[in-house]
Amino acid sequence: MDPVRRLKIDFEKELISTIQLYLMSILNTSDIVHDVDGEVISEINASSYCKTLRFVSGRKDLCLSYSRELAKSAIQFKKPFEDVCPGGLTMLSMPLCLDENTVIGAHCVTISNPLRSKFSVYDSAAQFNVDARILWDAVKKTPPIPRPILRIAREQAILATELMSKIINRIYTLKESEAAMSKKYHDAEEIFRSHKNE
Repeated sequence: MDPVRRLKIDFEKELISTIQLYLMSILNTSDIVHDVDGEVISEINASSYCKTLRFVSGRKDLCLSYSRELAKSAIQFKKPFEDVCPGGLTMLSMPLCLDENTVIGAHCVTISNPLRSKFSVYDSAAQFNVDARILWDAVKKTPPIPRPILRIAREQAILATELMSKIINRIYTLKESEAAMSKKYHDAEEIFRSHKNE
């Protein structure tokens, strides 16, 4: 088996975010795409709970650094990883692959409901340095997703990751072909000019 190669490429953010928005219309949670270096390419937060932890809390860095570490594991080992984030939500991180041996990033999707116990919410509030009443209000504003929908959403997250990989692969291949054709054209033009000047 060939070693896993990591490749930094330019992502088509508009196409990626369209797939993320579709997935978030089912889940209403959080979806982050990281490049091969762990940097955020596109982030969609559809949950009041996730938005509060990610953008309002005093420890905004906890969510993103957790997602980045989970993404790095998926990239390094070229396989999905699942874990519970600091906010108590289950997150699934899947590698984005250009081909069988080339990883270009990771897709991290939250696939669970916030805990609806006040004790859990108050613990999370203390950890994230945010007013517990604000976080509890965010939990109440986040409609619970039934378990059968969560199972379907998990499958959709896997399929969405595969779709992203295929789209990126196609665009990358087309750009590489275009660049190669352009180089051949310029090389031929240079040869023609040098012959003409002789």
